[in-house]
Order: sequence, then C-alpha cells, then structure tokens
Amino acid sequence: MSSPPQQNDDQHEDVSLHNHPLREYNVTLSSGEVIYILARSPMQAAYGALELAEERNTNLINVRITDEWQEEELFS
Repeated sequence: MSSPPQQNDDQHEDVSLHNHPLREYNVTLSSGEVIYILARSPMQAAYGALELAEERNTNLINVRITDEWQEEELFS
C-alpha cells in the first residue's frame, strides 16, 4: 500500500493564494520613488516590495494598499 503524496506548506500556500484577487499596493522607497505593484496578499506585497528595494539599492519605507476603502498600512 502506498500513502498519498504530501504537499509541503509552500505548495499549499501557493494554491490558496490563487483564490484571492490581485490588489494594488503603493510602495515607497527611501529614494523617494513610489511604485505600484499587484499582489494577492499583504505578505506577498511586502516581499515583492522588499525585492524591489534591494534591486534598486534603497530602503523600503512603506507598503500600503491603494484601495481607498480599505486603506491599511503594512509598514510605517
């Protein structure tokens, strides 16, 4: 008898994220540059923003959802 294949947590998280719509986030860098990105979750937006900051050799200042009805700061 063989046991069913097990998914690791990363694979399970990737599948569950596809159920969430993309949202627009506003990223502010220490250079003063403001970038808009799309992400399915605040955590995905945070990691994406951090990658952008590192690519541009700047510091990440803030990530904020741009939806005016649900304005929430991830970092301040």
